[in-house]
Amino acid sequence: MYIKVLSASRTSALLRSMEMGKHIMGDFNDSLINRLWEPLWSSKILMGPVKRQMQILYEGLRFLRSILRDLPENVLDELNPNIGDVMSCAGIIICALFASEAEQIPYPLDGYIMLGDTNNEIKRIKDETGRWSTTASLPSDNCLAGQEVCNSFSSPMSSTGMRLLPPSPRIPEVHEVVIGFDDEAQTIIGRLITSESSQLEIVPIVGMPGLGKTTLAKKVYGDAEIEGHFHLRLWCTVSHEYNQKRLLLELLCCNSEYTQEQLREKDEHDLLTMLYQMLKGKKYLLVLDDVWDSGLWNDLNLAFQDAPKGSKILITSRFSNITARVNLGEPHYLRLLTEEQSWQLLQKKVFGEEECPQSVHGAGIEIARFCGGLPLTVVIIAGFLATLERDSWIWEEFARRITLTMVCGTDPCKASLELSYENLPPRLKACFLYFAAFREAEKIGTKNLVCLWIAEGLVERIQGRRMEDVAGEYLMSLIGRNLVTVSECRSIGGVKSCCLHDLLLEFCKARAKEENFLHAFRGYGELSTFNEPADITRVSICTTGEDFSNSRLFCPRSRSLLFFYQTAAEDFPLVDSSFLFCIYKHLIVLNLEHIALMQKEFPSGVESLLELRYLALRSNSMEFIPQSIANLSNLETFRLKSHETVSLPDTIWNMKKLRVLCVWIFACPLLNDDVLKSSSTLPNLDFLSTLILPLSQAGENIIRKIPHVRRLKILVSDNEGAWEATGSCNLSQLESLESLTVMGGFMLPGDHNIEYFFPSALKKLSLSELGLPWSKISLIEQLPNLEVLKLLVCSFRGDTWELAEGGFPKLKVLTLSQVDVVMWTEADPDSDDHFPCLERLNLEGNLRLEKVPSCLGSLSTLKMVKVRFWGEESNYDNAVDNYSVVNLVRGIEKEQINNGIENLKILIRYVLPRY
Repeated sequence: MYIKVLSASRTSALLRSMEMGKHIMGDFNDSLINRLWEPLWSSKILMGPVKRQMQILYEGLRFLRSILRDLPENVLDELNPNIGDVMSCAGIIICALFASEAEQIPYPLDGYIMLGDTNNEIKRIKDETGRWSTTASLPSDNCLAGQEVCNSFSSPMSSTGMRLLPPSPRIPEVHEVVIGFDDEAQTIIGRLITSESSQLEIVPIVGMPGLGKTTLAKKVYGDAEIEGHFHLRLWCTVSHEYNQKRLLLELLCCNSEYTQEQLREKDEHDLLTMLYQMLKGKKYLLVLDDVWDSGLWNDLNLAFQDAPKGSKILITSRFSNITARVNLGEPHYLRLLTEEQSWQLLQKKVFGEEECPQSVHGAGIEIARFCGGLPLTVVIIAGFLATLERDSWIWEEFARRITLTMVCGTDPCKASLELSYENLPPRLKACFLYFAAFREAEKIGTKNLVCLWIAEGLVERIQGRRMEDVAGEYLMSLIGRNLVTVSECRSIGGVKSCCLHDLLLEFCKARAKEENFLHAFRGYGELSTFNEPADITRVSICTTGEDFSNSRLFCPRSRSLLFFYQTAAEDFPLVDSSFLFCIYKHLIVLNLEHIALMQKEFPSGVESLLELRYLALRSNSMEFIPQSIANLSNLETFRLKSHETVSLPDTIWNMKKLRVLCVWIFACPLLNDDVLKSSSTLPNLDFLSTLILPLSQAGENIIRKIPHVRRLKILVSDNEGAWEATGSCNLSQLESLESLTVMGGFMLPGDHNIEYFFPSALKKLSLSELGLPWSKISLIEQLPNLEVLKLLVCSFRGDTWELAEGGFPKLKVLTLSQVDVVMWTEADPDSDDHFPCLERLNLEGNLRLEKVPSCLGSLSTLKMVKVRFWGEESNYDNAVDNYSVVNLVRGIEKEQINNGIENLKILIRYVLPRY
């Protein structure tokens, strides 16, 4: 192979013949990278200047890999001899390194001199490649960057071989094209003209950048029905650079009653008075487009005094809470376009009134689907397509090569997204860019996201406040600015998961890389050709296990390392993880949750990462966490997934900075009474899951160790192993506890009489396999703050549950899943003091219910009854029970209608059970 490389470097004809020389050199260069990678982190003779020069050589070889992969043939033909010489020298240098290792002698001086010369030659090659405008880090998979696409569209033949239309005969559509907003417009128009309130009403249209808020407002503003309904219509664009005088001038001159010259010398107070006089006595519609600052309401309030009945203000904004200081109706959240609407808009923008040629129809639909429903993306891509020939091959090639990098690289997109980004406070900028670490279309769990933000130091420490609460406010602010989208809400309020639109995610990735905040690698192409300096702060990797191993990525100064498998449903196995802990010695965040560590033992190298604040591991067979885990004294979040029950060391109680301790499936603490009595508490622990809690004195001692926990999941167990058990599970001392899950099952004896005591602050409670008699529910009924109650499989036993009067004063969500109850009744059917706040009733599994409380038929707060049967609808064994439950639910619906309540929704589904 070595001889072939030297030969190929001298014979440019090979490059013109099936690129044989290029492939041979590429393979040899990969071999050099692989050989050099391990000594960089494991060699004992590499130190000081030699080690630094070897790292520079490693980075240089990765650079050569990128240009061998991406440079055009004519450029490579000229550089080929130099590249071959560099590789031959690199081979000698690496051989000398291995020889020194074998003989345990220092690296030779002449080898060090050759090393410096070789690195200088690679630098010269880098400078040479700059003449062809080739950057040091080229896009992978032959993707085109946005600027490259724009440049390629400026000549009749693009660099990719696409035939372009001449610039003169065809001009893209410039007039406003409105597609997909008909129903949205009718909704807004209805709100504007049907309500004749005596108070001025404000109707906000909100949504993410590029969603078409202004387009929708223009459609409404110009509607004939709106024009006929209002005596006066005024429009002004506020923008992010709010100026009161400019805004007043634009409003006063909107209908040509005044000119700018007439009003230019007047001050703000005079202009405001003139606007008041203009609006006085007229039913008006004001449109304030692109509102950023809520302070304008104070500035304009005088003009809106004595607004005539039926007057309205329509605003558009990227901020959901822009009008929080004033009284207004519900914001109208603008939705994304459907695929069909995206395709219609794309056709209108590209072809105008002409028909789309059938030859490009299929590729066009694929391109429209790629746009993700965002009108801004559709319009930008239409601008590209309008310059291409209407040839099927060209459009199919464009569909194959189109990337969001292209879209983000255009001026309209950058201008729109950067406005939102630059308007963020510094801490929110960092939190927003951190989303670049995650995969496309991923539903991101907010609790884990908050843990990462805290560990990264992105959340301000405020005296007297939990950092989780501060981080939660950061997230809600990003959601309120419509940069982050809610995927799923929590049953007790708040956001369970969130996501970013693909275009915003692409912007995050590009900006995070530009600011050296975080580098996100997607696939082998990006991993293998990365050749920038190794001092990047944060690294996120989304690939397969094999590709990660083969890439030989080396970023020893990284502070954060996050791994994701390329497909969300899979994990990649890693037999030997020791190299990670040898290379990345200064980590504060290490997320290996998507890597299946193929070992039973806790990775020994982790214990040396003394600065670590966040650690997430996965090993299906791990059973023990060593005592030495306490060496990680800075650790705040520890997450471990194992299919085995994991033993926690007693030193865990010394890790005072722990905020989250999450072990899946179960964590079993060592029950050393002396240690439990003498060890300290975990004062910052906010979440603990899933702890096997013995019903003994040791269990009570454990509870005392976590005085401020807010979320807790436990599996109660009888430590004595007797068939009959008595005792108590007293959690009432956990005064901060808001969310609690208690499980029993196989850890409890067949017959037991256990008392449970819950704290009054509890908002969410989930019980399963406890086998309690229904009489015990009285304690739960009286919890003053309980909002969500889940009674799951075998949580209670017995046929009859009788509701007590005045019970569940704040309960909003009740779930019954696989419980045994048959007769569910209330003590006093005539009382209206049952479930005063209930909004949702969930009935799951194959229930035996024959009766439900009559009060459900008169609850005006009840919004939904959701029934989910497990198994196939045609399953005869469960058909009778299911039929009974459906009848009961329909009976609730009928009673609601008889009582004049018509907003109840009924949802009945058959699903496979979750195990």
